[in-house]
Amino acid sequence: MADSRKYRVILWGPGQVGIGALRAVIAHPGLELVGLIVHSEAKDGMDAGALCGMPETGVIATRDVDAALSVEADVVAFFASGDYRYHEAAQDVARCLRAGKNVVCTSLVPLCYPPAADVETVTLLEEACREGGVSLFNSGVDPGWANDVIPLVMSGFSSWVDTVTTQEILDYGGINQPEIMFDFMGFGHPPDFPAPLLDQKRLASLWAPVVHLVADGLGLPLDRVDTEIEPWIATERYAVASGWVEPGTMGAMRFRLAGVVDGEERVILEHFTRMGEQSAPDWPRHPSPHGGYRVIVEGMPTYTVDFEMHGRGSNLRGLTYATVMRELNAIPAVVAAEPGLLSSLDLPVITGPMRGGSWQGVLPRSVEG
Repeated sequence: MADSRKYRVILWGPGQVGIGALRAVIAHPGLELVGLIVHSEAKDGMDAGALCGMPETGVIATRDVDAALSVEADVVAFFASGDYRYHEAAQDVARCLRAGKNVVCTSLVPLCYPPAADVETVTLLEEACREGGVSLFNSGVDPGWANDVIPLVMSGFSSWVDTVTTQEILDYGGINQPEIMFDFMGFGHPPDFPAPLLDQKRLASLWAPVVHLVADGLGLPLDRVDTEIEPWIATERYAVASGWVEPGTMGAMRFRLAGVVDGEERVILEHFTRMGEQSAPDWPRHPSPHGGYRVIVEGMPTYTVDFEMHGRGSNLRGLTYATVMRELNAIPAVVAAEPGLLSSLDLPVITGPMRGGSWQGVLPRSVEG
């Protein structure tokens, strides 16, 4: 069970996602930032607060990983990119685990559900957990809690469940990250461009584990997961935050993974991803102007829930916090867990801090007396 102490956190990777996590750790009533690992020379030696637009903390960013990991800490919050450097990120995470630090992260997407992830990485990290006597929890928003926690909780309101469908309906046009948006995802390129995410095998390696997680959580192991990708091709030139989308290049993408049992689709995950709000006008839109997620648990009764996340008028800032906060708020549960690889099926209810409240991080809370 959680207690009232502050958990000591080393943050690795204050980049596109990690910068929001850095702000969150500094402001969190139950966490204490004690170390910060950076990659770039420009950030080396800077105060953590200065790096993220907050008051000085006294914690100085360093590129010296060994020195940072020598600091007494409960956990490393690892947010360095794993999109292009999955195996390298896994080695970095294993390094933290061997140093006796629990790890929460978003970088190893298949590790959202270790039983369905690639054997090589699972073996590496399981051995590192045993050596360090610690645990690893990887999640996010999608893959992550939008795909697993929400539908699994909703299933508890049902007499029976026939199918579970989760949809992400978002416009990525405001994301200024060309390497990921264009080169990794394939936007702004002709449909035959060899973007990693447009490869069905790669797509399955990233998202199929969370489809298996939901099915296993509901007691219906899958026979297989089918994948499908459909591009939308732009007819006019237009600008987005990452650059230009030219005519004849991909301006939107739909992909679908379907978990199949006995020839029937039972757990479905879909993305309708636009690069600019004018793209793919005939595809589904979210009722929120910010876009968001839709979870449909079909059975008795059938539930449909639409939800959005935005941060004081900015959906991108809200998405950043949505991506990192489950991992950060899960730290007490991860620290308390038996050593090993964790998924949402292994954790209790995770709670966030209520302003003016007393955060413990997990439910149920321990009862004394």
